[in-house]
Amino acid sequence: MSYELFEKIDYKRLSDLYEICRQIKYLELVKIEYSKKNKYLRESLNFLIDINFLRINGNNILIDNLDKNSFDKVLFGKISKKSDYGQCLKEYLLNFTFKDGLYIFEPDSLYNNLSSDLRNFLISSKKIDYKNGSYFILDNSLLEFVKNKEFSPSELEKILKDKKQLGDDAEKLIFKKEQDKVDQISPSLKVDHVALRDVSAGYDIQSFEKKDDRVEKIYIEVKAISKSNYEFHLSVKEKQTANKLKDKYFIYLLPVDKSNPDKFDYNKLLKITNIDKSIFKNNLEWKVESDGFVISKN
Repeated sequence: MSYELFEKIDYKRLSDLYEICRQIKYLELVKIEYSKKNKYLRESLNFLIDINFLRINGNNILIDNLDKNSFDKVLFGKISKKSDYGQCLKEYLLNFTFKDGLYIFEPDSLYNNLSSDLRNFLISSKKIDYKNGSYFILDNSLLEFVKNKEFSPSELEKILKDKKQLGDDAEKLIFKKEQDKVDQISPSLKVDHVALRDVSAGYDIQSFEKKDDRVEKIYIEVKAISKSNYEFHLSVKEKQTANKLKDKYFIYLLPVDKSNPDKFDYNKLLKITNIDKSIFKNNLEWKVESDGFVISKN
């Protein structure tokens, strides 16, 4: 279960963002106003868009006009209806058992750490609290509500399909940008979207780069990332290919921005080469999980 869907998601920040959206309704002005006092704009905005709480049409924000009491109810209703978010919420809350007039949960340290993003969001929402080594539910109606939610196999299939489509769209955008760049070097050069025919290559796109007076091939692995710490997963094949190609291998970390018509923020694109030196031997800037190549910026 991907509790990380709730990473950097805080109830007050969502509430503040909603209130700004409700009053202004113009995307660029909303971003400016929100950023004056809050952080994690991209995560908060993507979250509300992802659960269908708001929609973006050009620079216009389409959103229901709710009072403060309705905001809470509608927010959790939307979370519960969105299959991947709703499953996380249901799975977590079903851990609580009734004892001495309260629903209580005493997680082990491993599960408590794994579920910390959702747990912290629920605490910020005043749905649960912590005391004397136990978490307890403050809003029993939420537990009763999620107990009755069911999620079909077709909903899971749609989630997986949407994730794949997002990755495909990221590759298409980078392919286009690379071809535009390469056209300036030489119109005769053609960028190759290798992943369309060979998923075992260890990279997605073969492009070109001009160094001094030479034109050299480069090999690009595209990662659509949704977090401000640029977290991504690197497969064993990708790492081996990167080690082999060294400075000719690039990882392009493309931030997801669902408020953008292209779905991405190309201006925040991060390009990394020489990954052994730049990432694996660079503890000051990057963190690599010990149980696999899950990598994020410090």
